[in-house]
Parts: sequence; C-alpha cells; structure tokens
Amino acid sequence: MASTMKTQRQTEKLRHTLAAALRSVQDVVAGLEPADHLLPAVRPGWDVRLLCAGSLWRLTQVVTQLQCPAATRPVTLERYAAHLTSTTQRRYELAVDTAGSDPGTVLAPQLVAVIADVLALLGAGDLPPLVGTGAGQLSLLDYLRVRALEIVLLHDDLARTLEQAGRTVTPPPSDATATATRALADVLAARAPGKAIEVRVPPYAAVQIGDPARATPGGVVIPEPAHTRGTPPAVIETDPTTFLRVMTGRRDWGEAVAEHAIVASGLRTDLSPLLPLVS
Repeated sequence: MASTMKTQRQTEKLRHTLAAALRSVQDVVAGLEPADHLLPAVRPGWDVRLLCAGSLWRLTQVVTQLQCPAATRPVTLERYAAHLTSTTQRRYELAVDTAGSDPGTVLAPQLVAVIADVLALLGAGDLPPLVGTGAGQLSLLDYLRVRALEIVLLHDDLARTLEQAGRTVTPPPSDATATATRALADVLAARAPGKAIEVRVPPYAAVQIGDPARATPGGVVIPEPAHTRGTPPAVIETDPTTFLRVMTGRRDWGEAVAEHAIVASGLRTDLSPLLPLVS
C-alpha cells in the first residue's frame, strides 16, 4: 500500500512537471514569427520548422498512447532510450514528412493545439499504468519522464536557435530540467553498471557508473569488480544544461571538457564511448 501511494504521488508530481514544461514550450512556439521557422536549428540538418514538425508527430502519438492502456510487462527506461537512439534517422524522416511543404505557419498552430490536447489528458482522470510504445510498454512513470526529457530538449533546441537570431527565450521550468537530468542519469547508470566513477550533476543528480573503457560496440559497459566503499576514485561533474546536451549528442564531450564545462578527475573518465545515451 505504501509503495502504491508513493507511486501515485510521483505520478501526480510528474504530471504537473510535464504540464508545466509543455506550457513553456507552447509559449515559445506561439511566439514564433514567420521568419523564425526557416532558421537553421542548433541540431545539424534541422530547422525550426522541422523541430515543430517532429514534436507535432511525437505529441500526436502521445495523445493516442495515453488513451490506450497496455497490459504486458514494461521495458526498462534504458532499453527505451536505446530504441530512441536507434530510430533517430527515422524520426527525422517523419519530421520531414510531417512538415511537407508548409513553411511553418500552419505547423506551429497545430503543435500548439496538440500540446493543449496532451495538457487536457494530463489534467484529466486516471492514466494507464503501462503505456504502449514502439519499443514495447513503459511504466507510466518512465513514460512521463521520457516525455519531460523530450520537451526540455525541444525547449533548449528552440531557445538556442532563437538566441542565435538575437531573441531571448525563458528557460524551461526547473522541475522539468531536474526530471530530465535524473532520467538521463538513470539511463547512464543502467548503461554503465559499476562503481568506478561518480558522475555528479548538482543540484539534481549523482550516480556511480562503471569504466567506459569496458564498453561493448553496442555502448553498454561490461560490469567489473570495483571498490565498494566511499567515493569512487574518479569523479565527473558538470551542470544540468551541459549534461543534457552532451548526453544527447547535442554537444561534443571533448569540447565540453576542453572548455571546462565538464570537470573530470581520475582515470578513464572519458564517457564518449557511451554517447549519445539517447537522441
């Protein structure tokens, strides 16, 4: 009973967190000017129009998925993240198909509308405890965490793109950034099990991971015997924004280290063999 109540509290908090992140993105999209849609995005090969199209397609899926309960055993967050990474090109192609020949002036209002549909679902009654996805079923908690991560990344992509054009965009809500950071930290810990390195992302997350040098070609670390007491001999520390960008391939690991956005002390603290965790 206590576990059920805890899950219910976590779910309710996540619903509010995701809703706040969606409203924040909704404001950014609603404020786009006609010329903004063709701005080259910070993600290579994308522009603002395609960012909106990709999110329109994705959130349309979310509306359907949240209304179709699943009944099988859920996949893990790490496996779902791997699925997202493996389908990056396909999702880009779907964004292109969704955008069609529209210059963005129709897509943006459609995205604003579908965000409103998702907000309505989040504010309604019960949501299914398991949600069907293209990679199996996710627990509702993990499903909401991934969606929060996606929305925070969209917000950041749009903000950085518009800032390059001289615009100022309010950052996503801190609760959403915290949720996205912790979700990625959990994926990292699952992808690289072990206790060789402590990865710190204050004030939101800290996890211990295995030696990235033991990563397989699939990007999964083979667990190794390691110390079991105290702080690991190697420590990596960075801020949430850098962590989110580097872990999702939006910023190069080596560049971030060279610019001191990431502080890595100790042996074998190069995480690049594991990256991106999700894209």
